[in-house]
Amino acid sequence: MVDSSRSVQKAVMQFLLGEGGHASQIYRRLEEVYGEHSLARCTTFRWCQRYETGRVNIKDLPRPGQVLVVTTVARFWLWMSSCSRNFGSPHVKLLLNSR
Repeated sequence: MVDSSRSVQKAVMQFLLGEGGHASQIYRRLEEVYGEHSLARCTTFRWCQRYETGRVNIKDLPRPGQVLVVTTVARFWLWMSSCSRNFGSPHVKLLLNSR
């Protein structure tokens, strides 16, 4: 099975652009290889444009409002203590009850 992750497809885009490929050709190639798991046409064209203007990083940049990932229980409780005013919210109650 082929790895169809976004980062792999973006790396393939960079490679094909380096070979002189155009966004429309690259989109067709991604569709051939990844099928229903390929990136959307508009996404492919947007990333090709970014790479053509000099971007080299394949990772998405952090966006405002993006979910914070808590990696350890200790960090989770540190975060929860900093949000103590929100302990009454239904979302926090749901989190606390799910441990």
